[in-house]
Amino acid sequence: MKNFQENEHSCSTRKNKAWMGAIALAVTASLISSCTGLTQNDRPGQGTVTSDDVTQVEEGDQVIGELVTIRSGVSETLDANGFVMESNNGDSILIINSTGTPFMPPAQDIPIQVTGQLEMFNATELTQQYGMNLESALYEEYEQEPVIIAQNFALAPRPQDLWNAPDEYFDEIIAVEGDLRPLEEADNAFALFEDGWVSDTGVLVVGVNELVDKASLEAGENIVVTGQARRIDESFLQEAGFDWNDEQIQEFLSRYENRPVIEAEQVYPSAVPPHPSV
Repeated sequence: MKNFQENEHSCSTRKNKAWMGAIALAVTASLISSCTGLTQNDRPGQGTVTSDDVTQVEEGDQVIGELVTIRSGVSETLDANGFVMESNNGDSILIINSTGTPFMPPAQDIPIQVTGQLEMFNATELTQQYGMNLESALYEEYEQEPVIIAQNFALAPRPQDLWNAPDEYFDEIIAVEGDLRPLEEADNAFALFEDGWVSDTGVLVVGVNELVDKASLEAGENIVVTGQARRIDESFLQEAGFDWNDEQIQEFLSRYENRPVIEAEQVYPSAVPPHPSV
């Protein structure tokens, strides 16, 4: 059984420099092959795992009872209490909402991130513990199968999806996975890209000074950023701590017009594939 507390890094081995057009300062991001990256203190307390890992759990495994985080698409909504996510290998993963707040899964082509306690499903025990009314006909096939008792949810668009359809995500809590690109002229920010996305801008992530050690960031590292998708304006950039002058701010706004930035709450290495299945 795989140790769910271990993160897998996706390293990019490149020797050239990629020019960042996100900021009108001719900044560059050197893409290097080492992957020391973020430290244990820079990641959440739960294991970030692949959806395939969860489907392999069996009764008695030590990981039962641990907090885990997975990212994937929703394949079926059962009722107000539960829905089903699909693993990369096509297996189903039952999710039970224990937050007390209704969660409406998004359209099937929008992945989500779920964090919760990994258990083996027992409808009777869950009914007693959480006071849920779980209709037996809907849940009987999941008895003694892995289940995540969800504590929080976030939309999980790819960087390109977030860039192309920002109206779906503005002011929402999101979890975005991508390749990290440090920005030499923006100490409180970095950019996210994804493999194969042809862009000279990327998605800007701000508010990272207290979340990560900037000196440890390695370009090309596969990371997850959770936070809020924000519209940007002049006052937002003035408060972001970039120390830009008015000309630099206006140049950036012209490039990022009606596009989102992520105001970060957490940054940590990813354990899931760069492109979650949906």
